[in-house]
Formats: sequence, C-alpha cells, structure tokens
Amino acid sequence: MHASLRLAVLVAVAATAAAQETADQQARRLLEDGRNYLAQGKQKQALENFNIVVTSFPSTDSVGLALIEIGRYHMEVEGDAQKARDAFEQVTKQQARSEAAPGAYYYLGLLTLRRATTAPEIEDALAQFARVETLYPRSPWVPRAIAAQGLAHRRAGRYLEAIDLNRRVSLEYPASDAAAGAQYEIGSALALQGQPRLAMEEFQQVRNRFPNSQWAEPALQRITALYRLFGGAKPAFALDAAFALGAGDVLKDVRALLVAPSGALWIASDKTRSAIPIDPSGKPGAGFTAEDPRSLALTPAGDVVFASRTAVRIGAKDVRSFTTLPEKPGAATKPVDKILAAVVTLGGAVLVSDEEREAILRYDRDGDYQGTFPGARDTAKRKVTRMLLDGEGAIVTLDRDERTVRVWDETGRVLRSVGPTGFKRPADVAVDAFRNLYVADEEAGVLVFNPQGQPLATIASPELRKPRAITLDATGAVLVYDDRAQRVLRYR
Repeated sequence: MHASLRLAVLVAVAATAAAQETADQQARRLLEDGRNYLAQGKQKQALENFNIVVTSFPSTDSVGLALIEIGRYHMEVEGDAQKARDAFEQVTKQQARSEAAPGAYYYLGLLTLRRATTAPEIEDALAQFARVETLYPRSPWVPRAIAAQGLAHRRAGRYLEAIDLNRRVSLEYPASDAAAGAQYEIGSALALQGQPRLAMEEFQQVRNRFPNSQWAEPALQRITALYRLFGGAKPAFALDAAFALGAGDVLKDVRALLVAPSGALWIASDKTRSAIPIDPSGKPGAGFTAEDPRSLALTPAGDVVFASRTAVRIGAKDVRSFTTLPEKPGAATKPVDKILAAVVTLGGAVLVSDEEREAILRYDRDGDYQGTFPGARDTAKRKVTRMLLDGEGAIVTLDRDERTVRVWDETGRVLRSVGPTGFKRPADVAVDAFRNLYVADEEAGVLVFNPQGQPLATIASPELRKPRAITLDATGAVLVYDDRAQRVLRYR
C-alpha cells in the first residue's frame, strides 16, 4: 500500500474511533492528557484541558477530578487560595458522591493548614481531614488524610498524636503513596519531642523500607544532622578543609547567606550589590541586584526573600516597597526606606524591620499596612537585623543592639528567647530542622542553643576570626562567612 494511502486510512480509522467515543471517554482522555501536560511542566495546557472537561462535559464522572486539578493549579502554581478553595468546595457540594470528593476534603484541609496561625484554624484543618475517613472509609485518599492529621497535630505541638497517626499510616497502609512520608514524619516528631536517638532509628526505617522513595535522601540528611549533634558525648563540628568557593567579588562585604531548598548557596554581597546563587557544583547562577543588600530568608513555600534598603523581593518577580500610615490627618504616607530585614509568615503576612522607626512593621498579603509586630501594646524599640522562619512556622528575630534572639508565634507571643547573656557581638542567626538556634557572634564564634535556649555547643577554630553571616545546609552542616578572611567556611 502506498505510504500516502496508508496514512489516509490511519487518519480515517482514528477519526472513526474518536467519533465512537462516549462523552465519559472523551472527558477521561482530556483529563489524562492534562495530567500528562502537568508531568511535562506544561501547566497552561494542562489547565486548558481541565477547564474543557468542566465546561464541555459537565455530566461526566471526570468533572470532579478535573476540578481537583484546577484547585491544585490555583493553590500550587498561582498561590491563589480563594480560587483553589472555590474549586475544591464545588466538588464537595456538587460531586459529593464522586471519587473526587475525598480528595477535595483533603486539599481543603491542606489549604487551611498551610496558612493556619491559630488553634481554631488548625482544628478546622483537622476536621476536613477527618471527613475523608468518616465519609469515604474505602477511598485511597484515607492514608493521605490520616498523615495530614498527623502533620496538623505536629504543627500544634502535639507530637505524641502526630507519631501515633503517622505510625498508623506506615503500618496499616504500607503500599500507599503516603507511607514513606508518614514514616519520615515519625522521625521528625520524635526529634522535635527531644528524642534524637529514637528519631534516627525511625529515619533509618525510611531508608530500609522505602529506599526508592523521595524521602530516603532527606532521611539520610536528618540522620547526619542528628548524629553530629547527639551521636557522641557532645556535638562535633569539624572544619571542612576541602570546601572552597571561588566566587570573586561576591565574597567581599557579605551581608547574608542562605541555602535554598535546591541546595544552592545564596550570597548577598554589598560589594557586588547583589544576591547570587552558587549551585552545589560551585557554578554561579542568575541572581538579583539591589543598591544596599540587607538580608535573605525563605518563604514557607521555599522562595527566596531578599531584603534591600528600600524594597523586598519575594521570589523571582515579586518586588515590593512599603509605606506606613500618615502621621497626621491629611499628611502623605511615609515610605519605608531603611529596611533591615524581612520575612513572609505562614499566614502570608510580610514582616519588615524598619531601622528608622525601630520597629517591625506588619503588612498583609496585599501589601496593606497592618501595624507593628508583635502588636500595638508592645512599645519597645527594636532594631531587628535578621528574621527567618523555623520549620514549624515560628518567627526568629535577632536584635543585634539588644544582643537577643527571640522566637515568636504569628500572634506575637514570645515562645522563647536567648541573650543578652552569653553574646558579645551577635551578627546573624540560623535555625535547624529540630529548632536548635545557631548564632554567629563576631567575637565568640558560632554558638548553638537547644530549643529551650540552653547552650548546646560552640563552633570555633583559628580560621574563624569574625563570623558575620551564617546558614545551614540540609545535612545540618554550618556555613559561615568570615569577614576578615572574606571566605565561607563549612563545619560538618
């Protein structure tokens, strides 16, 4: 058969097959194609497919699943919580008997938990997760929802409940896609509870039982970090003599360091007026410029927060400047142009440390001024030069002049504080996955404190003469910039 004729026959057969497809089959094919687009990183094409399913095939079984994907797109790609909630709630209200409904309740709980800053909000998330097992006990979403309940209890500091729920997932649903993560969470909760040796055993179980999962490597990193702190009679940090960065001028007048989730080391330099990422191989990447770099932090989603004197960049494209309310009726708003540090909270607020006003200013996610942090009743002057989040969403601040590190919840309640006793010239602060604090002191070296604020270790060596900036990598290794040597040292 001639090639052109054979092609025509194949096209005709395909067209006939498409014409014979039912509406349910067409909708399912569009849904699967959309999911394939997502896997390929083609997010806009995927969203178009999902919208076609919803609008053109409203009576098919695929509508609820398409709405789930639309909600995930708004939640994870756009960061639009309200649009995501609308999509998920449409499933729970209109597709309550569909296979998508338990997934919608799961994502409603996750959406609430990600931004929960109060106990009632955490309880609301727990209620959404609980509905999955209560209403759909045979759904494959059940193990995910139980594990998510464990995460909510961990956020509330209820570690025993978190351990029990994740243990249930790990043992009762070992073949589910939630089992490896649940096993990992058992280790995390034990570490936060102050049981590092038991935590190491549970992390090792992740590697033993789920060696090919995405959690195996993070589990090894957690074991490494815990062993360094608790594997011997006392914590052991040794200078890594083989570590060297050939970054040129970016290592002059360094203001801040930050290890991103990708493993890249961000360096904010006043000399180059920029923040530049250095990948694990030592190759510099595209960074950000600023006239007067001040600090680096991470958002809860893992985006870089780069504060300069007059503006704050959140992620690659979101650059924000800030103003406060007029001091007198009829007066103009006043710009905030002496920024020292900034951080984005779990609830989406942006906290900005203002050198001129000697206060931390709070802005909502739309950039509207909400007053000072921790609140109007607190009239203390604060010159906070560093702000960051710990792994549980608490806000860590360093007031260099006061020589004090404080940890706050989002309501402004002080959870713990360290200093001024023991500090000489604190310059920077970092926090590990277990809520231990690492303070770079220009005269005393690097001081490590446990979550209760008690001294745990001191990192010092002849090479470390004036530590000015500090960060931690995923294994708990300490990277510190020495201002005299103008180099980054690594202790592991």
